[in-house]
Amino acid sequence: MADLKIVRHIKDGAERWNAWREKTQPEVIDLQKADLSGLKLVGANLSQVNLTKANFSKTDLTHADLSGANLSEVAFVNSNLKGANFSGAILYQVNFGQANLQDVNLTGTDLRSLDLRGINLGIANLSGADLRGVNLSGESFKGTNFSGANLSGANLQNTDFSGANLSNANLSRATLNRAKLRGTLLTRANLCGASLDFADISTAGCLMANFSEAILNNAILNNANLGGAILSGAQLVGASLCNTFLNDASMSLANLTKANLSEADLSQAYMYKAILSQSTCIETKFRHAEMQEVDLSRAILKQANFAIANLQKAYFGGADLSGAILMGANLENANLTNANLTDAVLESSILTDANIQGAIGLSL
Repeated sequence: MADLKIVRHIKDGAERWNAWREKTQPEVIDLQKADLSGLKLVGANLSQVNLTKANFSKTDLTHADLSGANLSEVAFVNSNLKGANFSGAILYQVNFGQANLQDVNLTGTDLRSLDLRGINLGIANLSGADLRGVNLSGESFKGTNFSGANLSGANLQNTDFSGANLSNANLSRATLNRAKLRGTLLTRANLCGASLDFADISTAGCLMANFSEAILNNAILNNANLGGAILSGAQLVGASLCNTFLNDASMSLANLTKANLSEADLSQAYMYKAILSQSTCIETKFRHAEMQEVDLSRAILKQANFAIANLQKAYFGGADLSGAILMGANLENANLTNANLTDAVLESSILTDANIQGAIGLSL
């Protein structure tokens, strides 16, 4: 139960409260179950205070410091919390109903028990926050800082993360179907096993992000930076990766059937047994890529650059390789049946035991 003397001090207002704290420096402040509703506590220092089950309904806590406080079951209904600092606070079953949470600092907090839907967080800081399994579907977090946050298994369908910072965030097994991640920072983010069907990840910074086993069917990744990213076993059927940077990406066993990779850069990518059947790869760069046993059947590969690529046992059946650069490529045991090689550059390429039956325009 709250100490009534301490309650009187805080009801004197933020300025006097802060001065009292600084002067007395009490080791423990107990305000459990205190009724602090309707007060004006702008800039109040409530850090490390035990506020369990306290009532802050309609209280003005703009820029208040609540870091490290115990806020279990606290009511902030209709309160103004703009710019407040909740870093490291205990927020078990807090009621933020109709509260203004714009630009709050929620760094390192556990938010799993909260319902944040419908709450305007503005440009909040949720770096390192624990949001495992939460439902934030359809919400907007434009420009929000989620760096290092744990969103594994979260429901983020139709959520808008445009321009947000999700670097080093854990989004493994999260549901992000139709999510907006345009221009989002996803450097080293973990999206292993995540579902991103129809997601817009265009112009996003995904350097060294982990998309292994992720589902990205019909996703838009145009102009994104996926340098060094892991896409092993990912499903990218019908995805759009035009002008996407995939240099040094790991894409073994990835399924890119009917995907559009025109003008993308996959130089030095590791693509063992990847499936690019019926894909469109006009002027795509595959220089120095490891592409053993890749399926490029019926793919449109006009003017694609495979210089010095390893294409051993690759399948090009019915592919359009007109104008493609295969200079120095290793096509040993490759299958080029019925492929169109009109104007293709094959200088210094290795064609040992390659199947060229029915190939068009091949001049050796």
